[in-house]
Amino acid sequence: MGNDARQERRVAAANARISHNQEDFGMKASIYGRRVGRILPVIAVAALALTACGGSGSGGGTAEISTSQQELYDKAVAAGGRANLFIGTSADERTDQLIEKFNQTFPKVTVEYVSGTGNEVTERLLTEKRSGLNNADALLVAGTHAFQSVAEEGYMADFAPEDAKFYTQVASSYIENVAYSYARIYNGVCYNPNKVSESEAELLKTYKGWTDPVWKGRAAIVNASGFAYRFGLSRWVYQDPELGEGWLEDLAALEPAVFNNASVATPQVIAGEYDVIFNTVTQFGAWAYRDGVPLKCTTGEYAPYLPTGAGLVKDAPNEAAGKLFLNWLFSEAGQSAAQETWSYTAARDGFNTPVIDADWWNLPDDKRPADENIVNENYSQLVKTFDSQFGSK
Repeated sequence: MGNDARQERRVAAANARISHNQEDFGMKASIYGRRVGRILPVIAVAALALTACGGSGSGGGTAEISTSQQELYDKAVAAGGRANLFIGTSADERTDQLIEKFNQTFPKVTVEYVSGTGNEVTERLLTEKRSGLNNADALLVAGTHAFQSVAEEGYMADFAPEDAKFYTQVASSYIENVAYSYARIYNGVCYNPNKVSESEAELLKTYKGWTDPVWKGRAAIVNASGFAYRFGLSRWVYQDPELGEGWLEDLAALEPAVFNNASVATPQVIAGEYDVIFNTVTQFGAWAYRDGVPLKCTTGEYAPYLPTGAGLVKDAPNEAAGKLFLNWLFSEAGQSAAQETWSYTAARDGFNTPVIDADWWNLPDDKRPADENIVNENYSQLVKTFDSQFGSK
């Protein structure tokens, strides 16, 4: 089989995986939909047979268990051996892979989870709690607003993972003894290197370069409706005086195709229908690299990111299992697993293993966390401004 045929097969397979994640997301349109409306048993699946998927060592093998973790493990098994998680993600296949890694160390704990958007799983959790149902051991979502909402109603437990001390938490990334950030999601731009020259790719490393006329008729953009996609836009428009609404207007002048979610647009960039996609998340570049398909991602002069966190739910049906999973997630083994599956960037201090070992995976040193208060204050205006400049979709 020729190289072109192999590449076509890789692209088709990658598109199918990305589209599958988007189909899962579509099934979760309501918190009472097929997938979000009930806790899903996790079916063990084989790890992807990709050479880059192994990553660094500890996430892919049995990690050493501390005395405190062994005690929690024994208690979790004695209490039924089940952990119930509420997770803000649509990447169920990759979540299954993450849980497989957890089970390599703790095989006697079955992990089940509800997944969907952060808002969906949070509202599901609140609805059940208000009804007197205790179905969740831990909550994992991006940002801190969801944890704040749940905590204000008295449904978050007082708990800090045992390795929380190894994380530098910024004000917008944690709530003391409630929720802590364990990883980062970066907003940026992705492009097809088969359609974008090296000199053009250099333009994408500056935010002014994003608005260069060379991209007119070649670009797509994700609007602010998706949770993860409003954070970068908010920083660029409301927190960067050198960009602002004028910069957004210059982007609109490129007449990019507008999408509600990068999961829909990314396969089209990989297939060459568009050359570049603005306001996406860099995870897609990591997934594409592991699948061997043409997609690279970068940011401008600084890298805006959304902290993603986790916390223990009060009155958890298996509190020991919830603590066990959270402690593992914040350990070096959990950090490796989060990078190798979800392609989140580990937030643990001193954990320097890159998400992927690619020469182009090089985010700038200037990394700026999202201020969720600013995002929430300006969200309605951001949507109006975006729709007026790009046209609603």
